[in-house]
Amino acid sequence: MPSERRLAVAVALVFLSILASPAQRDLFVGDETKYGQVVREMRTTGAFFLPTLNGTPFTHKPPLHFWLVDLLTYPLGLYSTWAFVLPSILAFGFLLWLMWRIGGPLAAYVCGTSLLIWGSAQTARMDVAFTAFIVLGLWQMQKGALVRSAVALGIATLIKGPMALVIGVVMYALEKWRPSNIESPSPRSRGEGARRADEGLALVVMLAIPLLWFVPALVMGGNSYAREVVVKQTVGRAIASWVHNAPPWYYLERLPLSLFPWFFLAVAAVIALWRTHRFLVNWILAVLVPYSLMSSKLDVYMMAMIPAVALLIAEAVRAGARWTRVANLIAIALIFIAAVAGGAKMPREFDSVPGVNGLIAFALIVSVIGFIIAARASLVTSTLMTGAVPLAVLLFVSINLLPFVNGFGSTRALVDVLRRQPVEPQEIALYAAPYLWTRDLPPPLERVVYADPPMLERMKPRVIVTSRGHAKEIAATLAGYRKVDEVRMIGKWFDVYRR
Repeated sequence: MPSERRLAVAVALVFLSILASPAQRDLFVGDETKYGQVVREMRTTGAFFLPTLNGTPFTHKPPLHFWLVDLLTYPLGLYSTWAFVLPSILAFGFLLWLMWRIGGPLAAYVCGTSLLIWGSAQTARMDVAFTAFIVLGLWQMQKGALVRSAVALGIATLIKGPMALVIGVVMYALEKWRPSNIESPSPRSRGEGARRADEGLALVVMLAIPLLWFVPALVMGGNSYAREVVVKQTVGRAIASWVHNAPPWYYLERLPLSLFPWFFLAVAAVIALWRTHRFLVNWILAVLVPYSLMSSKLDVYMMAMIPAVALLIAEAVRAGARWTRVANLIAIALIFIAAVAGGAKMPREFDSVPGVNGLIAFALIVSVIGFIIAARASLVTSTLMTGAVPLAVLLFVSINLLPFVNGFGSTRALVDVLRRQPVEPQEIALYAAPYLWTRDLPPPLERVVYADPPMLERMKPRVIVTSRGHAKEIAATLAGYRKVDEVRMIGKWFDVYRR
C-alpha cells in the first residue's frame, strides 16, 4: 500500500477508535459528573444563558461547551453518555482535519495518537475543542489572517477561558520578532498604519466574542458572580491557586507523560528542526511558558502544545532526522517494560478482575511485534508503530475492561447503595461527594441534596454521604448517625451514614 494511503487509513482508524467507549460507560467521577449536574440544572431550571451548579452561577468554565451538550440531550437524552462526549468527538475529527491540512496525514496521526488528546476525545471535557480552535487560530495567524485568527481564539475563550487569549497574544509577540515568517499580508509587506489597523481590529474581535456573553452574564450574576469569576477563577488560579498548585518547573518534569508516546521523538525533532521551524517552537513556548507561570497546574493544560509537537515530528520523520528510529524504539520498549512491571507487581485488588491478565499478555505481544517492525521498516512505518502500540493496548481496555473501569470510576456503586436506603431522596445529603450520574439513574435520585456543613446542620437529613477524608469537618453533625455502608470510587472511600 502506498505511504499516503497507508497514513490515511491509519488516521481514519485513529478516529474510529475513540467510538469504542462512550456507549459502554457512565460519566466518571470528577469534572464529568460535575458537568453532568450543570447540564441537569440547565434542563430543570432553564438557566441556559448563565449555567448554575447547586443553584448558583457556575463560574469554573464559560458556557459554550455546556450549551452544546444541553442541546444534544434533547434528541439523545439527559442520561446519554453520547450527548456529553459528542462535542469532544466532533472536535477530535475537526482537529485531525486541521492537522492534515497544515502538516499532512502523518502530523494528524501523531496528534491523534497522543494519549492525552486521544483519551480526552472520549470525555465530557472541553479540552479537545479548546485545542482545535487554538490550532485554527495560530494557523491563521501564521498565514497573516489576523481577524480569522482572532475569531478562532475568541471562540476558544468561550469554550474554556482566557488562556486562549494569552496564548494568542504571546504567540503574536514572539512572531513579531521575526515578521518575515508570517505569510502575506505580513507586517513587513504592508504599511505601518495598515499593520496596526489589522492588529487593532483583531484584538477587538478577539475580545468582543467572549464579551458578548460575559457582559450580560455579569449583569445577570451580580457582584458576587463578578468577584468569583475575576478574583477567584481568573486571577486566583493565575497567582494564588487554591487547587492544583505546583512549582513553575512542573510541566517540564511531566512532559514525558504529557507527550507520551511521542516525548522522545519530540526531543529529537526539536533538536533537529528548531532553527528552521521557529514558528512551531514559538507555539510550544506560547503554551508552555504562560501555563508554567500560572499557580494552578494540570497535565491537560499542555494539550494545546501537542499539535505543534506533532507538526515538528512529521517534519523530522519526512526529513529523516537523526535518532528518529531510536526514539520510536525507546517509546515502544517502555510499553513492554510497563507490561512486565504490571504483571510482576499486580495490585491484589486486580487479581480477580476478568481480562487483566489478558491485558498484560496482549501488551507484551503487541509491543514486541511493534518493536520488531519499528526496528526494520521505514521511518514512516516505524512512527506508525509508535502510535499504534499504546493505542492497541488502550483499545483492549475499552473493549474488555470497561465494565471494571466504569465501576471503579463512576458513581454507579454509590447509586446502587442509595437505591437501597429506605428514605425519600430529598432526605439524602451528599457532602464532599461526587455528583450522581449514571446512564440509568433513577429519576427520584435527582432530588438528593448536595449540602455544605451549615445546610447539613439545618436540614438534619436521614442519610449523609461524605468523603472519608472530609468526615472530620462534619463530625458534630454525624454524632447522631451510624455508618451503614461504604463505597470506593476513583481510589477514594466514601461512607454512608443514616439516623
